[in-house]
Amino acid sequence: MRKATAVAALLIVVLVAAASASADPTGSKNAFTFQASCDNGLSVPVVVNNANGKGSGTGNHGIQAEWAPAHVIGSNLVFHPASFNLQFTFFDAASGMTFTDSQVATRKNGKVATTCDLSGSQTDPAGDVFTISGSVGGWLS
Repeated sequence: MRKATAVAALLIVVLVAAASASADPTGSKNAFTFQASCDNGLSVPVVVNNANGKGSGTGNHGIQAEWAPAHVIGSNLVFHPASFNLQFTFFDAASGMTFTDSQVATRKNGKVATTCDLSGSQTDPAGDVFTISGSVGGWLS
């Protein structure tokens, strides 16, 4: 009986680990997918899912979501941003109005091993369109 329980427990641990290792960040709520072309020759689709700045801890510390890592789709690579110069555009389908914003920031003591140009857009079911473009410096792990 002990051996069967130990085997069952081990099987559960393996299944949970496999499920979390194969999690799909592109299917997460608030995930944003875009193309990155980097000065190290890497040109890949990436996804960021940072809860739009409303993640745990941001309310009392302020900047965590700003430095959310990007997951390289189809690999185990993660891009860690250290500086960015980004332009955002939002088209509100209901009003027909377009809103734009720019953000430039550099992380204190941030490591920049590569710089990537970004571009992408997403449309929600209501027809609203969010677009991002610009450049981000950082490092890959």
